[in-house]
Amino acid sequence: MSEKPFWEGKTCKEMAGLHVKVTYENGDVLTGVTDEDGDIEYAYTLSDGSVDDKFIPRDFIESIELVDDPECERIDDIGDVRVGDVYVATDGNEYTVTALNKATADPPLRVAVSDGVCWPRRDYFAYALRPAPKLPDKPGLWLDNEDCVWIYGENNRLVRLIGSEGWQTCYEGMALGNPILRDCAPFRPAKAVEV
Repeated sequence: MSEKPFWEGKTCKEMAGLHVKVTYENGDVLTGVTDEDGDIEYAYTLSDGSVDDKFIPRDFIESIELVDDPECERIDDIGDVRVGDVYVATDGNEYTVTALNKATADPPLRVAVSDGVCWPRRDYFAYALRPAPKLPDKPGLWLDNEDCVWIYGENNRLVRLIGSEGWQTCYEGMALGNPILRDCAPFRPAKAVEV
């Protein structure tokens, strides 16, 4: 697979809504979100075309790169990718990982594309993005991704109260940075109801 720029072959309209970093030949650097003309709205023209024209960077632009979402963790090792992560290909296109291929080493991941799924080759992988987990941000009762109840206390620690087996204390005094919590995320506030 060639290492062509992510914008190659796209129309200006297909470039809309991307957070990009533009480096100019004079050394200036600009970041922003592109509009339907492939430009950074109200600021800079990046391509001479518009909407359905092919996106071609202007002569004085040295490079255009995608900017990762700061709410995401970057995964550089393909072996660490999980279902639900965003697969970023070497051409900059992004796909949702829908399955892991345990049977063979290559291709290791299945990704969702507009007309179905595909198993891209290992050398097409640039990196993956994992959305930052939603962790408790105020004291109270919280539910994890399996509907287990947790208490988040004033001391910035979590205690898991109820698991799938009924009443139990599985984890006590766990700090928010504990890696186990990433597997339990996303958390959402629990509502206590009197019966």
